[in-house]
Amino acid sequence: MLRSITTSSSRLARHAAARAHSSLAGANRTTSKATGRLHSASANTRLRPFFASGGPLTIRRALATITGNVPARESNAQSATSTGISQDKKKDIAEFRTNPVLNWKEFPDFASIQPEQVVPAMTALVQYIEKEFTERSKSFSPTWEGTMGLTQDLEDDLERAGVIHHLGNVKDSPELRAAVEAVQPMMVQIALKMGQSLELYDALTKMQQDPATWNSLDKEQKRIVEKTIQGMKLSGVAFGLKGEGNAEKQKRFNEIQERLAKLSLSFSNNVLDSTKAYAKIVTDPSDLEGCPKSLLQAMAKHAQSRGHGEGNAETGPWAVTLDGPTLVPFMMNCKNRDLRETVYRANVKKASEGSQDNEPIINEILALRKEEANMLGFESYGAMSLSKKMASKVETATEVLDRLYKATLPAAKKELDMLTDFAHQKLGLAGALQPWDTGYVGEEYRKNRFKYSADQISEYLVFPRVMDTLFEVARENFGIEVSEMKAEEQAQAGITTWNKEVKMYKVQDAGPGKKLLAYFYGDFYSRSEEKKSGAWMDLLVTRMKDPVTGNVRVPVAYMICNQPPPESDSEPSRMKFNDVVTLFHEFGHCLQHMLTTVDYPQASGIKGVEWDFVEVASQFMENFTYESQWLDRMARHYKTQEPLPKDMKESIMSSRECLAGMAMMRQLHFATLDLELHTQFDPKSSQESIFDVDKRMGKKTLLVAPIPEDKFLCGFSHIFGGGYAAGYYSYKYSELFSADAYAALEEQSSEESRKRIGRKYRETVLAYGGATDPKLVWEEFRGRPGVEVEALLRHNGLLTQA
Repeated sequence: MLRSITTSSSRLARHAAARAHSSLAGANRTTSKATGRLHSASANTRLRPFFASGGPLTIRRALATITGNVPARESNAQSATSTGISQDKKKDIAEFRTNPVLNWKEFPDFASIQPEQVVPAMTALVQYIEKEFTERSKSFSPTWEGTMGLTQDLEDDLERAGVIHHLGNVKDSPELRAAVEAVQPMMVQIALKMGQSLELYDALTKMQQDPATWNSLDKEQKRIVEKTIQGMKLSGVAFGLKGEGNAEKQKRFNEIQERLAKLSLSFSNNVLDSTKAYAKIVTDPSDLEGCPKSLLQAMAKHAQSRGHGEGNAETGPWAVTLDGPTLVPFMMNCKNRDLRETVYRANVKKASEGSQDNEPIINEILALRKEEANMLGFESYGAMSLSKKMASKVETATEVLDRLYKATLPAAKKELDMLTDFAHQKLGLAGALQPWDTGYVGEEYRKNRFKYSADQISEYLVFPRVMDTLFEVARENFGIEVSEMKAEEQAQAGITTWNKEVKMYKVQDAGPGKKLLAYFYGDFYSRSEEKKSGAWMDLLVTRMKDPVTGNVRVPVAYMICNQPPPESDSEPSRMKFNDVVTLFHEFGHCLQHMLTTVDYPQASGIKGVEWDFVEVASQFMENFTYESQWLDRMARHYKTQEPLPKDMKESIMSSRECLAGMAMMRQLHFATLDLELHTQFDPKSSQESIFDVDKRMGKKTLLVAPIPEDKFLCGFSHIFGGGYAAGYYSYKYSELFSADAYAALEEQSSEESRKRIGRKYRETVLAYGGATDPKLVWEEFRGRPGVEVEALLRHNGLLTQA
């Protein structure tokens, strides 16, 4: 769910492979991410956990954690409460004492959690929270302690549901899926009960209206209250007031929320099941000419897992699947045009047939979202969605997209003409390029221009060294130290993981004392049988200061990728450059979560950050991967330890400008299509189908026309299974700020001044989280109120077209 974060030819391959973005999540990719976190913004990257789509900040995020209706990336560990009674009451409930889903303080015992424990755990949790919230509602008063102080620990407890959401993404099983579906309604209902509390809303609004009380709050508390009031309005709190028809409206509004949650989960499951179900078995090795050895090995293993052959990369058979780590390199490298077409057609039609058909689900989702927005007084769901984002209005978002469109179109047309001529002259392909050609032709063009294939470059990108370089970037620019925890250290801390390949890291300040700042889990390798594709960041624990003891709980994050695992036990994983960019992107999300200085969990880290600003931290980190000094540090040949050849390094550094126009146009298509569906389209009255809208919008933005049977919307998880509805534009909107932020580093003339800017970035963008208006965050960091578009265009080689 985040912007396309590949080299340009890889971006073309992703489009040829998917025209769909499996969620965000992502993140979230994101968010969720992804969430996908908020999961990352590419075709299969997401940021899963972000902030609320509406409703009280953490209440609605807790709802999203279970339903998947919005990327949710937080699940807090140890409760803190100003009442001093919550912990004692929980001790009397067996599930809190014995069930590993609930019985943890700092780290869950992932190795002990079983699907059959989900329903009793969540049932006990919801019953406890409902009883406590009802009791505390009698005591709400117009003060911070009498509102947020009385709900903070309950929201923190409710976010423990994020453990189940996380396991559903990385350890999917029929049993776990059934358990999540069983508890979903009760999670929706408790979130609505809290979000529609008239007692809480009344106390919050009175606090805001009383000058003396309001002025006694700090600026972070004021923003949390303002955002909570806005969220409660969007959760339908007004329908609880006495008045004509309000009872019926509230009943209908809540029915919509429950139905949307169920539809979103069904959409995501259909995409996952449809992806898993497809495998094109290939027995003739000549059909796979051009595919690198690493891909042949992966496809042979796919075939073996499906009962074909013994996993021999040389003799086959091989299975082409629709999971990203297989699909993308296949579309980039396979010379067999007919086979590419076959796989492409399967991918753009996934989740569009039989019991897995997502078209009726999409139509119902769009209709319900429109009804929800109208009930709340908005003309469209898009207007409602933008009301809580940095852009604030649909017109602002469309103006940005139009500016980028006009700057990009001439370059994109030239690139297509160039690719077509190259395909005719060098590859012998006849006629116009088809959508299953662009990834392959783009990769061949890149190899012809830069001399190296993605697979050749990967021989210099060994996972452990890339990780070490990533941590060096963090140390030198942000003043932190990241270290992997050894097995004995994990055992001493009581840390277990959901898979033996998962690593655990701790983050410390690089200054005197080595202050502990955070932890994060790293799950880097693909496991198509149980793990969703893509990449995302998610939250386990959020930074929070205990209002009673003053102790600060450090944050804990998940960092999830899907790069190919090592080919053997004796060789480390070799990364495609695209995987490297993805890794840096997701770590950027983690940094914003882990380096926050906000003590209030409602707005700590990425929580409460406007959706169209939350990608700034992740996209900012991508820029380092194209810098000469960092490429020199991270790249060594996996066998000889030779450094990256100069011409190979130069090809990487210039690669993001290669075919950047076509890549940008594709992202603009997704963004404008999303806004069109959520502002202008009415599935109940329109003469067009959702696919007609896609084709109509594509006439402007898609230079290579999709096939008539294209139903990629049925797999567009970002907006139908994640939290990017009327928000996909956020990738490009955030990218304006991330490019301009990185320009602040580029403007420096010395390493010392660059470090100074890096620390300032840490102390503002990464530290302030959702507790400060992003406009103010930006002005403090950059020294001016507005963002300049030129940096983004320059980074993509499009400045002359602006």
